[in-house]
Amino acid sequence: MDTIRRWDRPGVIAAAMILAAVTGVPATAEVTGVAISADRIRIHTAVLGSDAMSGRAPGSTGGKRAAGYLVRELADAGVQPFGDRGRFEQRVQLHASLARAESNLDVWNLGQIRRLRLGDDYLLATAGSQTFIPSRVPMVFVGYGIVAPEFDYNDYQAVDVRGKVVVYLAGEPESDDPDYFKGVVPSVYAAPETKQKIALTRGAVGSILLVSPRPGFDKGWRRAQQEYGFESLSLSYSLPEHLNAVFHPAVAEWLFSDALYDLDAVLDMATAGTLRSFYLPTELSFHGHFSERDLVAANVVGWIPGVDPELRDRFVVVLAHYDHLGVGPALDGDEIYNGVVDNALGVSCVLELARALATTSLPPRRSLIILFSTAEEAGLLGARFFLAHPPVPPARMTAAVNVDGLAFLHSFRDLVGIGGELSDLGRRLGWAVRSLGLSVTPPPDEIWDHAAYSRGDQLAFAEAGIPSILVNEGFDWPGLTENEAVARAMTWMAERYHTPRDDLDQPLDFDAAALHCTAIGELVLEIANNPKPPSWHPMSPYAYERALSIALDH
Repeated sequence: MDTIRRWDRPGVIAAAMILAAVTGVPATAEVTGVAISADRIRIHTAVLGSDAMSGRAPGSTGGKRAAGYLVRELADAGVQPFGDRGRFEQRVQLHASLARAESNLDVWNLGQIRRLRLGDDYLLATAGSQTFIPSRVPMVFVGYGIVAPEFDYNDYQAVDVRGKVVVYLAGEPESDDPDYFKGVVPSVYAAPETKQKIALTRGAVGSILLVSPRPGFDKGWRRAQQEYGFESLSLSYSLPEHLNAVFHPAVAEWLFSDALYDLDAVLDMATAGTLRSFYLPTELSFHGHFSERDLVAANVVGWIPGVDPELRDRFVVVLAHYDHLGVGPALDGDEIYNGVVDNALGVSCVLELARALATTSLPPRRSLIILFSTAEEAGLLGARFFLAHPPVPPARMTAAVNVDGLAFLHSFRDLVGIGGELSDLGRRLGWAVRSLGLSVTPPPDEIWDHAAYSRGDQLAFAEAGIPSILVNEGFDWPGLTENEAVARAMTWMAERYHTPRDDLDQPLDFDAAALHCTAIGELVLEIANNPKPPSWHPMSPYAYERALSIALDH
């Protein structure tokens, strides 16, 4: 192992390993001279996840209040500002748009016109004054809306969708074969964002996702109403232009009523694996009415100087998004989406890491950037803005470690490195946490598919060429089988994720969170102190961008 930790103290490490083995999860773990406090994580979480923060929506009063808290905590810890003009804040200009009920989405079917009702018949995934289809445009059914060459699958092969609106089913081809669309586990092609991108590359001017009309669709529709009940945010220089909508199953049945195949036949074909694409006898127009505004949110950015003369001008980025959804559709009378696990917990960890690393008597060799990004929930906007306006060239950012959530349900004995297989960061994670008595295991498909890497700020850094990773706890939980642990996590996702129930009333294991945070700190130190920088594996899709950024920096 080529790691160099100049301040490794065998007695401290041994004591920490014994403590972990005896108690399972220490409230305060100290390794390589840095102590992480469960109590401080608890305090930060209580503040950031409180109703007073109103869900921390970007640019809102609660979001500004949260940013102010982060600034004060970083300054008190001795972290140096790294934002605009010597401040901690980096101003992020955003555009917000919310469709109003008087928006007109009309569908023609063999001479009959039907005006759909926003919120009841359809929802908008993106919205803004640029989203406009003034005249009637033909519609085409494109199966699942997927083009997957590696599976020899193409829903667009027999149809021309240029200048048209495409309609596709939720999900992907059913399979029991893990080598074909990952079998029963959803692949990246099941994600609505993937379908939208494919439609645009094929020349479509809009896309319509059909919520499954099979039994139980009501629950899925209600969840969609919550998910799309907020303002649509974009960076001020990249306003949305294409219609991306979700149709209620009852509308879907009407769309197919005079088509080559009715909806029942389409669903039968989907079940049989014989789904085909075809033109619909329908046309669509959309004239939206929006409440729009420009706003300024803030990334909060600080840095901790490294001490090695040869390495201190290279930076390890430690980041967590501090925004959440804000105030939205009420659930059981509660309309505040507090985002405690997502992501007050993760932010609290990074605050605690920043304090520990800024005050340690043995500072890291490379410098550290501490980044709290905004508007992650709206599409990684804060991270993308940071990388478009970086305080140092991206080539000088050695790696990025994203903290999006922490262990909170139960103690654990293993970790999962999301994206660790794309670079040597996965291997380094294993080195780093060995002293804590933790192992690194592959992620269970039930929880994380291979698209999980694309759903967090780590993707923005990867696309800029910077090796990046998201570290989650695994499912080796003392006293539970892996299936029981996965079931508990899936229940939380189904009942609390992105709902007002992700609040401070839920049980939270802060000792587990402290161990998780300690493990992340160990990885950060491994990267910061290892003379050899992390690198993408040669076949990684991000390796070329890294090579290009390094070449441009010379």
